[in-house]
Amino acid sequence: MRIRTLILAVAVAVICSSAPGAASAQPVYADPAGPPLTVAQADLDKALTCTTDLHDATHDPVLLTPAFATDQQSFGWNYLQSLPAAGIPVCSLSLPDEGYGDLQVGAQYVVHAVRTMSADSGRQVVLMGHQHGPLDELWALTFWPDLPALVSDFISLATPYNGTDSARSGCDDSQECPPANWQIATGSKFLTALAARPLPAGPSYTSIFTRFDELIYPQPHASTLAGAANIAVQDICPLRPVEHFGILGDNVAYNIVLDALDHNGPAVRQRISKNLCFTTTMPHLRYTLESSITGFAYGLGVPQHFEDDSVATEPELASYAR
Repeated sequence: MRIRTLILAVAVAVICSSAPGAASAQPVYADPAGPPLTVAQADLDKALTCTTDLHDATHDPVLLTPAFATDQQSFGWNYLQSLPAAGIPVCSLSLPDEGYGDLQVGAQYVVHAVRTMSADSGRQVVLMGHQHGPLDELWALTFWPDLPALVSDFISLATPYNGTDSARSGCDDSQECPPANWQIATGSKFLTALAARPLPAGPSYTSIFTRFDELIYPQPHASTLAGAANIAVQDICPLRPVEHFGILGDNVAYNIVLDALDHNGPAVRQRISKNLCFTTTMPHLRYTLESSITGFAYGLGVPQHFEDDSVATEPELASYAR
């Protein structure tokens, strides 16, 4: 029986590989849950932190994934304050390499987090992040087939779906970069593999960005995700002076996020009030000595990451993505 099953599986694979359009088809996994997770279970558990109301959630909980930072550095002063104050359970990821490592590995943390959060809350999960954090999330959604059914919304802030020229020129000129920098550079193998596949069906997608992004450019091309609602802060408030990091505390961006969370489907630009143009920061921001020290430590750590983590080439694509 096993031999017959194996022969049948091989025959199906041959037929599919020679069928029209097979090159763009989703890969077939031996395990319906997708590629096995290679990160140690203890590391996956340690990276995830959740508010205490996850188990009794009455709203879909939000997973926050940062980039080039810890969860506290990116979100401790903004969304980890504002979303719980709005009654929304929140979990956050803090990766051991602070996001400088291979994004394909970072995606495994997202897979574990979504499965854990959905099982504990009994609800779907909202994926959200800044810069390349959502690329970790989108990679997880794309290559782990069980995840899209567990996710209701996907919301990103200043994410380089089409790469950023800053990373391309920086890595090419220095001939060395941390793995994640190579992967977010314009034309990377990582982004090409993502773009070759359609958005996973199920979640609603919202990409929020600023036209004055000094790190992710050219805009709006860099942050435009095909199949998503793509909304610039300046679509609501022309000339609003929000840059790459400022978008994390901006009240217009926050209300676009809330619009996506409060409605079925993605955010809709026309629902966002222009009265928000007279406001500045989102509610419940927490500027404390602790957050200032955390931010200062982040700035000091960046050169060290470029010294310690840089490699000469982009990481190879995992076999399941080739």
